[in-house]
Amino acid sequence: MIDNKPTYTVRTGETDGSLRYYAAFVDGDGIPREAEINREVYLALEECRRHEQRQVRSDERHRERLVLSEGQLAERILLPSRSIEEAVAQAADIQAALASLTSTQRRRLLLYYEHGLSYEQIAEIENCAYQVITKSVVLAKEKLQKFFEGEGCKTGV
Repeated sequence: MIDNKPTYTVRTGETDGSLRYYAAFVDGDGIPREAEINREVYLALEECRRHEQRQVRSDERHRERLVLSEGQLAERILLPSRSIEEAVAQAADIQAALASLTSTQRRRLLLYYEHGLSYEQIAEIENCAYQVITKSVVLAKEKLQKFFEGEGCKTGV
């Protein structure tokens, strides 16, 4: 098992109204030490620390993937396995379905679902009553549902 504990820490402190930078570490005799460092060294050590954290997270994800089978990974992301042809056909269906909406319906639907804005927030952006936004999104959903239930959908998804 790899020891992921940092060999040093850095911190800032204010003395006499000026910002000072410090590095703390344990020396070769096991004695904790702290030394004042300049800003450039502080920034370099902080960047190294962030890089090490990213590397540790990447290594953990890599080890996890080695242990999990493809089936387990598919279950984890809750998507059934599908061919590239199916994925392309589904993407084309989604694009066609969105194209069947008016530009206003499409914009409001995407603001609501893709960007997570509330009806009130969208109404404020578009300078109208939230009931208008609600009706627009509901109608867009109904139109999409009819599209996927009807002839417009190639994959039946």
